[in-house]
Amino acid sequence: MPLDDIQRSFVEYQQGAALLHAPVGTGKTLSLAERAAEALRRGVPANRILCVTFTNRAAEELRQRVAARCGDAARDMVVRTFHSLCAWMLRSESRRIGLPFDFAIYDDQDGQEVLTALLRRRSRSRPDVGFVPDVRALYHYIEATKMAACLDQLSPDALPAAVLRRVDAHLRDLVEGYMKELATQHALDFADLILYTRAMLDGLPAVRTYWQERFQLVQVDEMQDTHPAEYLILRELALRTGNLVLAGDFDQTIYEWRGSSPSQILAAFERDFGTVRKFEFTVNYRTTRTLLQATAAVARRFSNHTPPVPRSGARLGEPVGIHIALDETQEAEWIGDCIERLRRETRQKFGVPLPYHRIAVLTRTNQRASFISDVFKAHRVPHVTVETYEFFRRQEIKDVLAYLRLLRNPADGVAFRRILLRPARGIGEGTIEAIQSARAWGLRLVDMIAPSTRDFGEPFGEFLEAYRHGTVTVFDTETTGLVPGRDEIVELAACRLERGRPVATFHRYLRNTVPVGESERVHRLSDQFLSEHGENPAQVLEDFASFAQGSLLAGHNVAFDVRMLQASCARQGLERHTWRWVDTLELARRVLDGDDFSLSALAQRFGLANRPSHRAKDDVATTIELLEHLTPLVERDAAQRRKTAARYVDLFKPLAEELDSLSTLVDTLRPPALIQEVLRRSGLEDYYKEREPRRLDNLAELVHIAHLKDDPDLDPRSAMEAF
Repeated sequence: MPLDDIQRSFVEYQQGAALLHAPVGTGKTLSLAERAAEALRRGVPANRILCVTFTNRAAEELRQRVAARCGDAARDMVVRTFHSLCAWMLRSESRRIGLPFDFAIYDDQDGQEVLTALLRRRSRSRPDVGFVPDVRALYHYIEATKMAACLDQLSPDALPAAVLRRVDAHLRDLVEGYMKELATQHALDFADLILYTRAMLDGLPAVRTYWQERFQLVQVDEMQDTHPAEYLILRELALRTGNLVLAGDFDQTIYEWRGSSPSQILAAFERDFGTVRKFEFTVNYRTTRTLLQATAAVARRFSNHTPPVPRSGARLGEPVGIHIALDETQEAEWIGDCIERLRRETRQKFGVPLPYHRIAVLTRTNQRASFISDVFKAHRVPHVTVETYEFFRRQEIKDVLAYLRLLRNPADGVAFRRILLRPARGIGEGTIEAIQSARAWGLRLVDMIAPSTRDFGEPFGEFLEAYRHGTVTVFDTETTGLVPGRDEIVELAACRLERGRPVATFHRYLRNTVPVGESERVHRLSDQFLSEHGENPAQVLEDFASFAQGSLLAGHNVAFDVRMLQASCARQGLERHTWRWVDTLELARRVLDGDDFSLSALAQRFGLANRPSHRAKDDVATTIELLEHLTPLVERDAAQRRKTAARYVDLFKPLAEELDSLSTLVDTLRPPALIQEVLRRSGLEDYYKEREPRRLDNLAELVHIAHLKDDPDLDPRSAMEAF
């Protein structure tokens, strides 16, 4: 569809703040895509264009539209949902702010499971507590409190306090326990993504400057459904250039219940960016004249904007019908009759009936939708409700994904507890609670399947043995980016410790084929420097494997470095190593109080002589010194951990062996085949065959989706993580 004059003027406005009011059907998405394409044509680098959308589907549509106009030039354009944007920024800065790189993202169901376990534990330890809040209400209360805290000035090291000071006194212990539990499981909930990103931009000037310089053009769709805290993040990203577009229909917001406030955001936008160019799309290219007249009659009651008018040649359309039923049963039956009448009419007119999936029934409440669904079932009208359509929230799908989540993040307690549910494994709540009672000594439920617990009697037994009596290799990498399957190691440093004392060092630069790009601002290694000083990656990786042979690897937030090693070796066709490793970030979280566990914060806390600099050699030196302080604290409660682990570890042995067998497949099987093996080896396939065979179709669909989403350019493990 060609652009009209107003749309064209919006597309050509390429510098400055702009507000686009565009009701549905007026070409908003098309114009946003064209504006991004125009920026590319004018020479703006694709990776400096940020488009924020409300849903993954909208992000993909926008990406495809720009690609259709600009081809490969659009490939590096950043198109993300708001939560995806925040997750990406946090992973990029995870070392600076002390977040595990492999953090999981918990949805509301996961968060409520954490709260349920927390409340159950509290009721057993404190039976005198009479007040038991509703889990769902408590979860949303915590979510709202976190989002409110986002409106304050924040810093990463003060986040829990910033949230807790807003919490009612009688809920403070629960909220604090929930936040600690998420940290233990290396997890953030949706509100945390906003909270941590806001704190990072507020409290770390160097990080804020980088992200402000990162984007030259920022445009945001569906801004009317955005929380003021989310706007504050967008403001920070666009303040340097002043080039921010907010687009949406500001007369309609359906998320006021979660804090969206269009009028508040619009006022802040004009206050923060001064002169704002305003555009308004008034021609509807999609709807019939009759429907536009009806919606305009409603909108005039509350809107300050001109209601959209139909495009030239728009159809008149069917009249709007109003039906009054005697009760809800008759109403549902009438709706069903209308659906069947529509199908008969389209069959007579076009030879085929209108497909059921092209018909939607909108209701005021979920309860009413559920009632209509029951009537439809009785009258055999095929349909799905929103709840059944949320594919990745289905029980059987979450059961399978729990295995992938745990293989990716061994600290994911919610995934582990889910695995214990189906099929039954003879491990009850009493056992789980007994293990959880040892939390004060640094023991976690997931430790029952850790190789170190089985082989050395407790989760840190292997580390303590290697550090005091054997060999540990402390290492660190600098890389071209954050995707192990695509990015490359450019610097690799290590120090071999024997009985806790340094005996040998390793330091090499690696020649890169992937440009360092934005990563240069972190490690300050340019492509030119690496072309002059970098060595053959395969040779460096082989030499490192020989250097570290027979030792336990260690590092701070080291899961990322280990993954980069694995992916780099796979890319070079080298022997696959099963690295065993310990993370000083996890050690610190287990034995220290506090909230900031970044390497720089821990160096300051212990007064270390070495300080991290985002260069591999310096970070290794700091981590070695940190180990000297952490190891005695880890040893302190080792006997208590051993005592509890010895009592229960054999119960978990079959599951641990099952997960071990699956972990050996992650590096060789593509995601669809891995999911099929999970179904077979876990017993989930047989479980659902026997008990709920109707769920098998959904499991087959999951395998199909994994086929569609599998990226052949990535190695199997990286492809699984991306999926």
